[in-house]
Amino acid sequence: MKTRIVFATLLVASSTAAFADGPAFNCAKASSQVEKMICADPTLSAADSVNADLYREVLQASDSQNQVKQQQRQWLRTRNACQTVDCIAKAYDTRYNQLQHERLVNSGAVNSDGSIGH
Repeated sequence: MKTRIVFATLLVASSTAAFADGPAFNCAKASSQVEKMICADPTLSAADSVNADLYREVLQASDSQNQVKQQQRQWLRTRNACQTVDCIAKAYDTRYNQLQHERLVNSGAVNSDGSIGH
């Protein structure tokens, strides 16, 4: 429950437009149980949209695009292994934090270890 509250707060802070857009994939073509759960849950749908936008931003700014893609594929395997809404929400929360960290590193706002300064 705590994760869903934190997660919902992140989503509101990230983009209110994401709530109307739904997930980054086409729900009419959802084939896995996880994709169907995401489509059925507005919070997870918004999380997918927010994370997809952040992933594209990080990928574009990265000097190591292959590494970012590999991390995304690994995360998708983790997310797709989930069997509950809470598990999926935790997976999105974790990935959001990872991507946000990479975004800050790419912008020079923080060092790769999370410290600030040179």
